[in-house]
Amino acid sequence: MPTKPEEKAPENNGENQGSTLDPQKKYLMDQFGNLMEKVGDGFGGPLQEELIKRLEQTIADFHEEVSEMMNNLKENAEKRHEKLKEIWNNPDASISVTDNQEPQSATAEPDTEMSEWERKLEEAGKLSDSGSSDSKTEVKEEPPKKKGLFGRKKK
Repeated sequence: MPTKPEEKAPENNGENQGSTLDPQKKYLMDQFGNLMEKVGDGFGGPLQEELIKRLEQTIADFHEEVSEMMNNLKENAEKRHEKLKEIWNNPDASISVTDNQEPQSATAEPDTEMSEWERKLEEAGKLSDSGSSDSKTEVKEEPPKKKGLFGRKKK
């Protein structure tokens, strides 16, 4: 029967970190050991070792991604905090800057969008006026019925 993998001593970067990781790691190793005892009879040691390596790599990758996301969140929070401080300290300057920038971009785009939208509405209105009675009857005639999984008959 394959043996339980050796436990590595956790590196103590902080005083409290070693004590919090040890019970968690011990619990995980016990659970993993129990599962491997059940599965171990059918599979060899090299396969289990490969599984352990892959699990450790997956955990390391996950830890790296989470650390990176946390750093990004901290940076974004600091940037937002700085912007809020600037706005709080100089409310008049921020309002005048935003007022000068927004109207130019806001007025340029909606005119073209509204004209295109109005054209589409007019075309749709013309189409609905000319063939309104014909199109409604066609739709009501025979909508295809969908058969569910349980509605099908066995052959």
